[in-house]
Amino acid sequence: MSPVFVSELRLSDFRSHADLRLGGLPCGPVVITGPNGAGKTNLLEAISLLAPGPGLRRARTEDITRWGAAAPWAVWGRVEPGGRGMGTGLD
Repeated sequence: MSPVFVSELRLSDFRSHADLRLGGLPCGPVVITGPNGAGKTNLLEAISLLAPGPGLRRARTEDITRWGAAAPWAVWGRVEPGGRGMGTGLD
């Protein structure tokens, strides 16, 4: 059985990220580094929202929108194997 992983991730007005696009993510461990408050845990929370369940932080969906954002938040990811795109967010 092939491992399941996210090869591409896009965030729009999600927590501290206005517009983030990560592509070419490898199959295997990924190290996320940065100073406190940079949004590392927000990336993990975004990925967790692509899976069934309440997400990493169990936050209410209306509380996830980036502060001061004009548009609602969105998370999209490409899941491998198969390259299936999936997303979630508020309209």
